[in-house]
Amino acid sequence: MPSPQQLKAQLDQVFALMAVTGSGRRRRVVFGEGAFAELLEFLALVPADRAVAAIYRLSPDAPTIMVAELFNVLLWSAEKGEGIDLDALTEWFYSGVARKIEIALQIDIFPSNSMEESERILDEIDRRFPALSHLCADLRTEVSHRKEEEESWARYRRETFEMPKEMTGSILEIIRDIKG
Repeated sequence: MPSPQQLKAQLDQVFALMAVTGSGRRRRVVFGEGAFAELLEFLALVPADRAVAAIYRLSPDAPTIMVAELFNVLLWSAEKGEGIDLDALTEWFYSGVARKIEIALQIDIFPSNSMEESERILDEIDRRFPALSHLCADLRTEVSHRKEEEESWARYRRETFEMPKEMTGSILEIIRDIKG
């Protein structure tokens, strides 16, 4: 196992090949040539189940947007069921640690599978960490869009669901048998 200094040096090489462009809400992260190769080299040094903690612990001075973008790349490129620990990242919304919350707000994840719960969590973060309000607003917009999509699909299913005519009789017979 490499030393913490070696791990930090490797992760610093990744950050050195990243840059933040734009300002305010238009800030974006760009990856320079070789950044992904350096990231893969870092990941080869760290057990997969410790990657989230290692990246966080070894990047105290890196801009949160850069750390979040690393996690986004890892989430997008992960094979199903392997790679980055999504649950660990989701827990950051509940951590009470401003830096973890700030990073989580910039990762392409929701605080909860329930959009109502996500709204509640964002309200709580907004209340406890006013400096993160702009990030909460951005994620709240995504939560609202997701809720609208879910409501639209639910309405569509309610409006279009019809029992197949050939099954209606047999289902009614089963119901009559159950009721006795």
